[in-house]
Amino acid sequence: MIIRRLIGVVLVLLVLLVVADRVTWWIARRVIAERVQSEAGLAERPDVDVHGFPLLTQAVRGKYDQVNAKVHDLTVQDGVTVDVLDVEMRGIHAGLGDLVHHRLGDVPVESAVAEATVGFPAIDKVVAENLPDENLKVEFTEGDSGRLAITGTYQSATFSSQIEGDATVTVQDGDLLLELTSDSFQDIPAALRPQVEGLLNRSYHLPELPFGFKAKNVTVGHSGVTVKATTTEVQLS
Repeated sequence: MIIRRLIGVVLVLLVLLVVADRVTWWIARRVIAERVQSEAGLAERPDVDVHGFPLLTQAVRGKYDQVNAKVHDLTVQDGVTVDVLDVEMRGIHAGLGDLVHHRLGDVPVESAVAEATVGFPAIDKVVAENLPDENLKVEFTEGDSGRLAITGTYQSATFSSQIEGDATVTVQDGDLLLELTSDSFQDIPAALRPQVEGLLNRSYHLPELPFGFKAKNVTVGHSGVTVKATTTEVQLS
């Protein structure tokens, strides 16, 4: 009889601990989402996931190992739209009492990594606005071997041609660098090819991301270009 009572007490305690753990998860998720929204100036709260179970152990020591925040359709500098911004934050410092009673000051984050995906329509728009020659119209899609495929037209008063090629994409000092491959635009007459290539072989300034993220590398995928960025100075104020 005593053993049954003990088992019953243990089960009740376990249930209470699980409930407390999930309540803590909900509170942490909501507060961090509000902080990210405020810091990044977002119109809506981002999707936030606080990792780890049980979460109470992290809450008691006042440090959360990993939190992910995802923002959709984020408009950044120069009107560029980031389709998805996925931020992974590690080492988020927030005391349990301060979290529960909403009296947090600045919330320091030890490190963070972000992946910002810009869709091809947004890239087409940015490139079109930066091309100095209105005779050239281009569109971008995913190419082979991680390259950027380029199609379009070049039309002047004396010449008209379809163009097709691809380019490698790299990041350097906050700029997105396009470098055409050697076999691009072979259908264009040799005399005009350097002119067309010169219009696309250039750099484009990447828009600034929230939280001071600095672009490190870039990949080309099915839906667009994804820039991976890092920072070590995130503060959720």
